[in-house]
Amino acid sequence: MRIEILDGHRNIGGNKIRVVDSENDGFLLDFGLNFSRWGEFFEEFLNPRTGKILHDLLKLEMVPRLNIYRDDLFDGKFEDPVNHAFLFLSHAHADHTGMVGLIDEKIPLLMTGETFAVMRASVYTSNSNVLTQLGGKKRRKASDKDLENGIREDLTVSPGNSKSAERLTRRVSFPKEVELNDDSTVVDMNSLWKNELFVEPVYHSVIGAAGFAARVDDLWLAYTGDFRTGPETAEEERYWLDTLGEKRLALSLRTSRFFENLKDKRPLVLIVEGTRVTREENVENTEKDVFENAMRVFRGTKNLILVDFPIRHLERLFTFLKVCMENDRRLVLMPKDYAYLLEMERVEPLWKLTDEERSFVRVYHPGKVTYINLEKDALLRAREEGILLSPEEINLHPEKHTMVAGYWDFPHILDLDERVLNGAVYIHSTSEAYTEEQEIDARRFMNWLRYFNIVPFGIREVNGNIVFTKEFHASGHVSPQGLEKILNELNPDYIVPVHTLNPGWFVERWDERVLLENVIVL
Repeated sequence: MRIEILDGHRNIGGNKIRVVDSENDGFLLDFGLNFSRWGEFFEEFLNPRTGKILHDLLKLEMVPRLNIYRDDLFDGKFEDPVNHAFLFLSHAHADHTGMVGLIDEKIPLLMTGETFAVMRASVYTSNSNVLTQLGGKKRRKASDKDLENGIREDLTVSPGNSKSAERLTRRVSFPKEVELNDDSTVVDMNSLWKNELFVEPVYHSVIGAAGFAARVDDLWLAYTGDFRTGPETAEEERYWLDTLGEKRLALSLRTSRFFENLKDKRPLVLIVEGTRVTREENVENTEKDVFENAMRVFRGTKNLILVDFPIRHLERLFTFLKVCMENDRRLVLMPKDYAYLLEMERVEPLWKLTDEERSFVRVYHPGKVTYINLEKDALLRAREEGILLSPEEINLHPEKHTMVAGYWDFPHILDLDERVLNGAVYIHSTSEAYTEEQEIDARRFMNWLRYFNIVPFGIREVNGNIVFTKEFHASGHVSPQGLEKILNELNPDYIVPVHTLNPGWFVERWDERVLLENVIVL
C-alpha cells in the first residue's frame, strides 16, 4: 500500500490524500481547498481564470498532477498509471470538499446523504463556481464564432443557455439509501472497491461528517476526517437526552461508534486529524454549554435578538431553535438558511422538524431582487406555508423574534426600525477571526453594532482589539486530551497525522508508529 499526502500535510485544511494498492488501484480521500496556500496568490477579486482554471491551478501547484480531472476543463494526461475507484468526501466543509468540482464526473463521490444535502444546498444557494460544481452543464471548447469574437482557442467557455450542451452527471454513492432529485447517478457503495470498506458517521460541527475504512492489500486503512467527541459519562448523556433530545444525543455519540468499529481491524493504519494539538485553550465548550449560555442571554432581554452561526452547522440551528421554543420566540431564518433545512429534511428524514418545532420557524423576506435556485424555492415554499415574515411584523413584536443574521446579512436589518435595533442583542456563535482579513471584517462588523447600539455577546472590543469570548461556540475538533485517549484505546499499528501544524505532538506519544512522510509505502 502507498499513501500519498497530496495536501493537508503539516497544515490545517486542504486535505487531498491518495491511497494506492499493489495493483495500482486506488482511491482519494477528500479534495479540499487549502485556504492558506490559496491566499498566497488569490483573494476575493483575484481568482484563477475560469476558462483555464486547471491550467492555472496546476501551474501554481495547487492541485496534484493526476489523471482525475474533468475532460471539459483539461485535456492533458499525466504519467500516472493509477485507476481511481472513487473519491471519499468526509464532510461538507470547503477545506475538505472545496475543489470537488474539478474532479472527473466518472469518478464516484462517496459520502453520507447528509453531506450531499449540505453540499447541494451550498452550491445551489450561491453563484455558480467551477470549483464546487456538482451538476449542470459542462464547459466547451471555443467555437469558430467565439474565435471570431476574439476569444483565444485554448480557453473553455460557458455553454450559456444552449440546450444542446453536455450535462455534468455525477456518480454518487452512499452508505445507506438516499433519494435524489437531480441529475446524479447512484452507484452501489459495495461495488466501489475490490475489498471490504465501510463509512461510519462521526460527530463534527457539520452534520453528515464521517470516517472511512477499507482493506488495502493486507492492511486496514482508516481515515477520520474531522471529528469531535460527545458526552463521556452516563450523567452527561442523560442531560443531553433530557435537554436537547434523543436525536441530538445520538448525533453526539457517532464518533465513539466509528472508533469502536475499528477495534478489530488489524493491522490498522490510521490517518487522523490533529487540528487542536497546537492550540492553548482556556475554554472547552460543548453544544450543551452553548445551549445553557444562550438560555441565560435570552432570559435576560425582551428586545430583538440576532444570532450568528454558520448555516452549514445545522446542529447549532437546532440548538437555537430549542432555545427559542423555551423562550416563546420564533427563529427567523434567511431564505438560503431555510433551503439548507429543507434539503437536509429531503435527503435525511431523521432531521425533519416536528410539527411543534416547525411552528417556531419563520423565514425573513429580505429586500433583494435576485434569488438563486434553492434559495428562491425556499422563499416560495415559506410563502406557501404562511411563514414568510416582513420587516414590519418584526417591528411590531421584536420580543417574539430571534433573527439568524451574520456579517453578510446585516444590510437587511436596515429595514427594521431604529427603536427595534436600539438595545437589541447580538450573539456571536461562530469561530474567531484567524486571518488579517477576518480581523478587518470583525472590526467593520463592530461598527454596525455600535451604530445601532446593539449589545454584543461572544465578541467585544477592548482597547481597540477584537476579543472573541467563545461562550457561544464549541469547537468541531477533538481536544488533545480526547485525541490521546482515543488513540491509546484504539492502539493502531501506524498513525499518519494530517490537518495539523504539530505532527511532533504525535511523535512524542507514539514514537516510531507515527509516519510523517508525504509518501508512505507499507
